[in-house]
Amino acid sequence: MKKFDVFYRGSFAGIGILAAAIFTGACASDSGSGDISSPSQNRKSSVSPKVAGAVSDAMHFPCEDGSVKFSGVLGGELDASMKGDMLSWDVDDLVRPFKTRPENKLWQIEFWGKWFTSAALAYSYEPSGQLDKILKYAASELLKTQAADGSITTYKKGAEFSGWDIWGRKYVLLGLLAEYARTGDAGVLDAAKKHADNIMASVGEGKKIGNICEIGMWQGMASSSLLEPMVLLYKYTGDKKYLDYSEWIVSCWAKDNPKPDLVSKALAGTYVVDMFAKPKKGAKEYMDGGLSKSYEMMSCYEGLLELYRITGNEKYKRAAVNAARAIAEREITVLGSGSIWERWTDGKFCQQEDSEHWMETCVSATWIKFCAQLLRLTGDPSYADGIELAAYNALAAAQRADGKWWAHYSRMKGVRTPAPEQSGMHMNCCVASGPRALFLLPKIAYMSGKGNSVYVNLYENGFGKVGVPSVDGKVTLKVSGVDFGAQKLRAKILLEMPGGLHTFSVCLRIPSWSKKTEISVNGQKAASPDAGIYAVLKRDWKSGDEIEIEFDSRAFVERDPSNPSLVAVRRGPYVYALDRRYDPSFDKPFKPALDGNDFLKSAVPVKVDGAASALKVGGIDGKSRIFVDYPSAGSTWGKDSEFRVWQ
Repeated sequence: MKKFDVFYRGSFAGIGILAAAIFTGACASDSGSGDISSPSQNRKSSVSPKVAGAVSDAMHFPCEDGSVKFSGVLGGELDASMKGDMLSWDVDDLVRPFKTRPENKLWQIEFWGKWFTSAALAYSYEPSGQLDKILKYAASELLKTQAADGSITTYKKGAEFSGWDIWGRKYVLLGLLAEYARTGDAGVLDAAKKHADNIMASVGEGKKIGNICEIGMWQGMASSSLLEPMVLLYKYTGDKKYLDYSEWIVSCWAKDNPKPDLVSKALAGTYVVDMFAKPKKGAKEYMDGGLSKSYEMMSCYEGLLELYRITGNEKYKRAAVNAARAIAEREITVLGSGSIWERWTDGKFCQQEDSEHWMETCVSATWIKFCAQLLRLTGDPSYADGIELAAYNALAAAQRADGKWWAHYSRMKGVRTPAPEQSGMHMNCCVASGPRALFLLPKIAYMSGKGNSVYVNLYENGFGKVGVPSVDGKVTLKVSGVDFGAQKLRAKILLEMPGGLHTFSVCLRIPSWSKKTEISVNGQKAASPDAGIYAVLKRDWKSGDEIEIEFDSRAFVERDPSNPSLVAVRRGPYVYALDRRYDPSFDKPFKPALDGNDFLKSAVPVKVDGAASALKVGGIDGKSRIFVDYPSAGSTWGKDSEFRVWQ
């Protein structure tokens, strides 16, 4: 076997730390950046941004559509969504309110753009003539509603720019830019420019509305989240007026009334729950939940990161990193998401609150998207850890088995319930949001980086094709053996590439839950890396080389930060719960038997119908209970599968 180097790359709170293991080295970053809201940003086509920007990302998504295929549990979620949501939605119903413009306060306006960006990501995952036809039809029908002044909206005259109008116009712009990136249709880009120009004619410095934060919802965060597509429009057109407008939006955050001040507050280390009025104690009504609206806030920080890529203004990056750190440290629950009643609540510390409004799916999806932005930008594996936890638990649990609908909330115990229809349409904000994160996961799984590096961020059976300059082509990674319900948690990665030897690095994310990990190459031990880092294998590779990773198969508990006597069972990426179907006494107290390090003394993987993974867990009373993975718990969405996470 050829000599190879192994070194580890880890990070804390967004700051990369390199620790030498066998040989000193680093898995460095490549140049260039991309936009995750335009799902085709790395597609090899005639469409490419006209502005490269001042900052290079550490990682990049696969180059071409169809470069990744999942065939494991996440693959099942993707397949269900593709058949149930992407290919069967009534596009005419999504376009209808743009034709009639009936709104003056609700959010029919957001549904077309959110569905369209999901469908464009779905097309990038699995290109097909059928979905291409649907997307082109959806775009062309929307453009037929564009008024002579350039506006594309569902809001009636006299109500324009109020309520959720600019928030929804943001999604129109994101959808149009996604279609332009996908097809290169100059007419779509022209429509996007006219749409943006119409907003700028009325909302801007010296205009009728001189502060974008004074209009719209949630302390101006909803309207000012227009920042993201405005930056992207500048990237695609090179027209500086869109960059200037983006900077103006950020300047509005520091103006009075209502002064969201998202940059200064984050730079000062303000917790996200403290950025606005906190929830009322014992809140029983929706508006008692405080003003730190989770989804809209993260959307603003996503836009700020895009602006950082263009300008290199370090305070923009620091603000976003600080906000993400505050969310991870104080809001994200054991299930990988956060929020009660859609607001930040210091949720990590109130996980015993018996609320049916835990973890809005829009929040789960946007947290994954926000982490993906930061992963691309920084190369910090902790963001991939956050993505994995949310994807396998809160996000996956929210989708109905047939992919046709989603839950609005993911609760800690009780019964899953379908999201209600909203705004007089057969649609819901979370039904539209969930697939946006789901179809982003394949792009996150395999990424490229500087120095001829391939990153593996998620472990899912299937394959990924990643461009590597030293190979003069693509490296295909075929992943097999991943079964998080098996006795042993492992993954095999078979490499395929053009003939001969090629020098590059394979950077394997070692999940934070895998405290003991062994890596071998072609049957020979290569590394025993720590958890929460990238193990980097740099060597001369050839087609047919195989990497095997044996993860820590032990089950363990995560303790409630506010009441450490209460625990949640974890193994691999999953959180486990008791479910009435497998344990009629699911709601009775149970304490698992633990060793001195919070690993379970007895947790035997078993097979049960209706669950992706199940454990027979021994208790301190000598009795055992059956736990199933959180997405499988409650999966009938009925009383028969009532469940409980905390024990």
